[in-house]
Amino acid sequence: MKTNKLVVDFDYSFKMLGIISSAKEYKLAWNMNQLLKIHLIKAEDINLQFQNDCNILVSTYLYLTEYSQIRLLKNKSIEFTNIAKPYLIPELKDYDYFIHILDEGCIFDEEWIKEQLQDCAAIQYIKVIDVSELKSKDNLIFI
Repeated sequence: MKTNKLVVDFDYSFKMLGIISSAKEYKLAWNMNQLLKIHLIKAEDINLQFQNDCNILVSTYLYLTEYSQIRLLKNKSIEFTNIAKPYLIPELKDYDYFIHILDEGCIFDEEWIKEQLQDCAAIQYIKVIDVSELKSKDNLIFI
């Protein structure tokens, strides 16, 4: 019997920033709301399930408009099972949070967001992340 392999190319057209911060996520979201003039609100946690019955639960805050979506994602899982590295992006475990930007309206530029947040006292370091270079970028597909 002939077997076929399904090959799917995913769209990684989102932008991402990595944040190092010791602040609680609600405090960081509040700071982002003030500096970016947005309204991040606590959204339902995202449950990512992997092979071998592994899963992680990622805390998220969401700002949604008609053409844009900004998510503040906690890198370290708040709950996990059967996984050695409980991070959304394991190769970037030094980052505490990620800002995930889907922006069809071209309103939010990642460099502008970085510039606005650089002087925030709650943020020790912020960097634009090149999604194409991530080994575990597939973890971000369904976010």
